[in-house]
Amino acid sequence: MKKLLQLTLTFIIVIGAGFISCTDSENHTESETENKVLLISIDGFMNEYLDRNETPNFDRFITGGVKAEHMIPAFPTKTFPTHWTIATGLYTENHGIIANGFTDPELEGYFSYGPQDSPNDERWWQGEPIWITAENQGLTSALMFWPGSEASINGVHASHYKDYDGSVPNAARIDTVVSWLDPAGAVDADFSTLYFSHVDSRGHSYGPNSPEVDEAVVNADSLLGYLLDEIEEKGFSDRVNILLTSDHGMAELSEDKVIFLDDMISLDDVEVVDWSPVAMLRPEDGKKEEVYNALKEHEENYTVYYRDELPREYRFSNHERIPEIIMIADIPYSITTHSNFEERGIIAGTHGFDHREPEMATIFYATGPAIKADKEIASFESVHLYELMAKILNVNPSENDGDLDVLRHILK
Repeated sequence: MKKLLQLTLTFIIVIGAGFISCTDSENHTESETENKVLLISIDGFMNEYLDRNETPNFDRFITGGVKAEHMIPAFPTKTFPTHWTIATGLYTENHGIIANGFTDPELEGYFSYGPQDSPNDERWWQGEPIWITAENQGLTSALMFWPGSEASINGVHASHYKDYDGSVPNAARIDTVVSWLDPAGAVDADFSTLYFSHVDSRGHSYGPNSPEVDEAVVNADSLLGYLLDEIEEKGFSDRVNILLTSDHGMAELSEDKVIFLDDMISLDDVEVVDWSPVAMLRPEDGKKEEVYNALKEHEENYTVYYRDELPREYRFSNHERIPEIIMIADIPYSITTHSNFEERGIIAGTHGFDHREPEMATIFYATGPAIKADKEIASFESVHLYELMAKILNVNPSENDGDLDVLRHILK
């Protein structure tokens, strides 16, 4: 869908959880570029984390703005697909980032969230993230980490970005972003991002119900307080709107809840594009029906689909990168092989399950001069955030799957 969007002068910071080009830079006068957006993702942050911990800075943040019942991530609920949906306003089948690691039948190399070579090749990244939409229309973007932020789109990068480095202290990330957004600074960015991974890492290592996760949540609260204080001290809090979100939730796993793929099929008959909890299987020539029928015969604690038969709610059928057979585990089951299980066991917590499951739901909070105060809203899909950001930035949105009307009511 294409829409022309207009906005009054405001500033927004979007926290959380991004591509097709526009060239209409003549829409903006100098005063109209004062709208600012900071998009922040606290990876793997569940709604319930705030319910069981003392988080005065989250409370301070929410009191002045909007709180959603929860936010529904894209499917599959993995870090790269969900973050790219937030950034682009596209469902996974329309942006092509189908997992944290995958192959493309038409492209050489392997897309991986780890040490990256080819993933920064813009051919992997389809759609237009909000920072490129802003750049193409005369605004300045400055990114402190976000999946896809290092790649160019149609040859365009953000004006400022950092290559991902997980060793950079979280407080230092905040310092950099505040300096970028400061109207008195050298950059005076209109749009920026922040990304924190420590809550997600603790969830994987110890499980979502662990004291270690609670400790990380309290730390995230302190970081939020530090961010708010720094913005106030620099004197531009009245020009900033903050949307706080994440990419997905987290589910507790058990070594007693395991599905062994090699008990049902020969692994020589398939390329396993992604393993668990959504196994994506690309059958060898002539093996499609045999593999599917074997998995269907043993279907228990998972559901298997041909790609073209996936329920429409997943929005995960219409892309050539999506393999022909999709196997979705029930929470809290893991999909593995006997050898992998013996070598690695099962981690304490993970995500990737059906995006409609309560454990996969995540947060959305917003505050700032463009955002209504003390307002609770119903849950919504993350695909709509791109349109909201475009509205506040006063840029024409690129083609996307979102609908501004879903969130328009939170704006003043």
